[in-house]
Amino acid sequence: MVAYKDEGVFPVPPDVLWNLIQSHLDDQTISRIHPLVLSQQTVSRTDSEAIVDRTIDARGKPMRSKWRVTYHRPDSYRWEVLDGEGPWAVGSYLENRYSPAPGGTLIHSRGDLKITVIPFFLPQRSIIRRVLGDLDTEDLAATKRQSDPHPIGAAHG
Repeated sequence: MVAYKDEGVFPVPPDVLWNLIQSHLDDQTISRIHPLVLSQQTVSRTDSEAIVDRTIDARGKPMRSKWRVTYHRPDSYRWEVLDGEGPWAVGSYLENRYSPAPGGTLIHSRGDLKITVIPFFLPQRSIIRRVLGDLDTEDLAATKRQSDPHPIGAAHG
C-alpha cells in the first residue's frame, strides 16, 4: 500500500461538489461520470453509508469489487474497497475532508492505496496520483455538464 496525501481547491462551491458526490451513489449515473465504472449496484444504504458492488474496466478487463462509501455532509467523504478482484487492492481507501475556500472547495485527501493491475516494477505512487487526477478531471467535467442548461445533444425546443 502507498500512503497518499494531497490538498487542493476543487473549483466549485461545496453545495455543487456535494451534488456531485451524491450522484456517485446513483447506480445509473456513476458510469456517466466515470466511464471506466462499467456498472454499480447498491447493496445497502443508510443516511451516511452505502455499500456498492462495482465492475470497473481495468486495462480492458472487467473487475468486480465491493466498496463502502461513507459520507458526512458537508465535512467528509470516504471510500474503501472491502472485497474484490481489483483494480484497487482490498483495504485501499481514500478520505476527503472539505471546507469552503476562495474559488471553490478546499479538499484535504489522505489514504492508503494500491493498484493491483500494474506490474510490480512500475511506481505505484505516481500512477495512483495520475489515476486520481484523471478522476478529478472527470468529476470536474461532470459538474460542468450538471450546470449546463443546454448540454450538447439536448433538445433546445
